[in-house]
Amino acid sequence: MKKLLTLFLFITLTAAAQRADYSKLSPWVRQAVSTQLSGSRRTAQHDSKQMMTVFVKITATDSEALLQHYGGRRWAQSGNIAIATIPVNRIGDLSRHPDVQRIEASMRAQTTMDTVPRIVNTLPAYVPTEQYGAFTGKGVVMGLMDVGFDLTHPDFFDGKELAEYRIKAFWDQLSQDTIGSTLPVGRDFIGPADILEQRSSTDGRTQTHGTHTLGIAAGSGYDSPYRGIAYESDICLVSNAISSDTIYIDEADYYKYTSATDALGFKYLFDYADQQGKPCVASFSEGYTPFLDEEDLLFSEFLDSLTGPGHIIVSAAGNEGITMAFVDKPQGTAEAGAFVYSYLKTAYYHIKTDGQVNVGLYSYGDGNAITGSLHIDSQDDRLDTLLTDTLRAGDYWWAVNAYRYKSFPAEDTMILLSLTGTSGLNVMPHIALTVEGTDSHASIYGASNCLLLNFDTDPRWNNAERGNYVLAPACFESVICVGSTSHRLGFYNYLGEYRDYSADHVKGQHTLYSSTGPAMNGLMKPDVSAPGDNVISAYSSFYLEDATPEEMVNDVVHFIHDGRVYSWSACSGTSMSCPVVAGIIALWLQANPQLTREDVMGVISRTSRHPEENLNYPNNIYGYGEIDGYKGLLDVLSLSSIEAISQHQPQAVRVSADDNNLFLTFATVPTSPVRVSIYSVGGQQLVQHELTPASTVATLPLPKLPAGIYAVQLTSREQQMTGSQLIRIKN
Repeated sequence: MKKLLTLFLFITLTAAAQRADYSKLSPWVRQAVSTQLSGSRRTAQHDSKQMMTVFVKITATDSEALLQHYGGRRWAQSGNIAIATIPVNRIGDLSRHPDVQRIEASMRAQTTMDTVPRIVNTLPAYVPTEQYGAFTGKGVVMGLMDVGFDLTHPDFFDGKELAEYRIKAFWDQLSQDTIGSTLPVGRDFIGPADILEQRSSTDGRTQTHGTHTLGIAAGSGYDSPYRGIAYESDICLVSNAISSDTIYIDEADYYKYTSATDALGFKYLFDYADQQGKPCVASFSEGYTPFLDEEDLLFSEFLDSLTGPGHIIVSAAGNEGITMAFVDKPQGTAEAGAFVYSYLKTAYYHIKTDGQVNVGLYSYGDGNAITGSLHIDSQDDRLDTLLTDTLRAGDYWWAVNAYRYKSFPAEDTMILLSLTGTSGLNVMPHIALTVEGTDSHASIYGASNCLLLNFDTDPRWNNAERGNYVLAPACFESVICVGSTSHRLGFYNYLGEYRDYSADHVKGQHTLYSSTGPAMNGLMKPDVSAPGDNVISAYSSFYLEDATPEEMVNDVVHFIHDGRVYSWSACSGTSMSCPVVAGIIALWLQANPQLTREDVMGVISRTSRHPEENLNYPNNIYGYGEIDGYKGLLDVLSLSSIEAISQHQPQAVRVSADDNNLFLTFATVPTSPVRVSIYSVGGQQLVQHELTPASTVATLPLPKLPAGIYAVQLTSREQQMTGSQLIRIKN
């Protein structure tokens, strides 16, 4: 332990010698600078080579020249925010420049379909004949940033015939083939030949998450019922790096993969779409614990600058709904707390307060007696740089580090506190983390790997609760945050075994794992919900090659194509809900390519279903409710105001059309007359005809209609024959 204390003292003294302006550095950047100086993540030859990708808020007229002066390279600029790679050992010098206001980055993120289109009501958006499909994502770019892509999966062609490959551009940030690359990490590949030659993303054998989420958002279904939502959209991919991808990253490049690199990934998706003159929705089924202002302000502002007409970002809320990682102490309450618990040797916790509080740490020994304590005043000036101390419990010691910063959008005080022991906190004596002070409102935030739990050790500190834990970037205002609902409660796998996942799940309602708000920045989140339980989609064939039988128990189908074994598999999480919403927004963008985030949220607020009618909407469980693709599409087309048009598709009739005829295919011969009405998007009734079909097929000649979208309304005394359907006339 003496060595550990010496290490922390060395970090503090050396950082001071560098004279960095720590008020300008985010916590993770501070940690990176200090860690490199300590030598714990580098060797001597890496002193000048280790680079970090960061956001830099800079007022200099020529930001590129300033960054180059400090050995950096600028990759993007939005207003006064640049994204650049900077030598880690020059960040301190850069922070002291008067034109530099902030340097931020955060750590890498972590990952968080046949029945789904029926549940979210997108089937009415597809006319059954592909030639005259109304809304399928055609003309829209589905942008998706994730890990573990199988680029060869038949799901990413245009259907069973495999005539067209739909992945148009692919940036593999982990690729080691960087010769000639103009990107900060990895390289990109354009066109079918170059992309298919790669076969998979660099992490395709150890990850499959991206193959699954892409199949949900945009898979064609190939020769299966598991078609994705926007199955005719163009696809642009970014394979980024997550926390478990470090095996693919050279030590010198360790800090190049940050939230700033992810921001460049979003920019890549939108830049490609702009080059093609098409709108784009970007889906991101990953996230990390937000640090608010010090790590997230510039990331949030940069994403604000990327979004706009035809540029929409959708992100998963996270799977932290059952995580105990929050303590709240209202004003007027003297104290509150909980016990820290983590398998990590270093655990991080955030304390947020609107006034002065004392942060307490109590260690417990045999007989639940307090054996050590430490108190930190939230107004202690040492918190502006780095406050270091120790906490003892018998033979055990913990090194305690803490520093202070301001949150956004409120000017609350934030304290980031770390506890470092000789092993994980889960196997060491209990430690209570508390906030004390009657006059202030204060909260403690943990994470999925840094929990806050209630133990019998000391009943005073049993204030841990669930909720208040939405991941970034989903917690940002400009990002549409998606929570999960439960519908498929079980399925048969490829071995014929029934996999029952019904425990603790209520069909049609919120899944317990789905993260709930409010977000740490106070925003109501999630914004909307979608099915996330046991969603069936494509899986990486490369991952399948090395999978154990236990890892394949959720595979639904195995099939052979071009000599390779591919699969459809069931997965659960907000990672699955996110691409459902992204795919639906792609359909809406096809109807109106200029939709903004505000427009989309307006549609969601007006058309989403309310799974639990006893709740007020929006709320921190469902947002505005569960998304309804067809009702939303009618709203985008301004057809929802036509009272004669149903908000659902007729369940027992298939409607299709060509330029001259309307075709109706009934499940059974109707026993009652069926009235057929056709409306323009302006609400004008153009056709009204009453049919008494003598068979299951009826053909109705159409008048000469201008090219465009029309709504067909069927009305019958038979409920299953009643509903509306969109058609497209092309002549």
